[in-house]
Amino acid sequence: MPKAKQYVDQGISSVQETVHTLQQALSTAEKQENKSKIQEAINSLNSAHQQLSSYQD
Repeated sequence: MPKAKQYVDQGISSVQETVHTLQQALSTAEKQENKSKIQEAINSLNSAHQQLSSYQD
């Protein structure tokens, strides 16, 4: 496997783990303002995941 692809795959894995962690934070956050910020971060990471998933080497 080409080296760049390995890094992309590692990035995808990190994004997935971070989304999972933020989902836990979202479920425990109390203030709506904080929930909104966490959800925005999740949305951004999901977008990054989609972009990285289309990477072809």
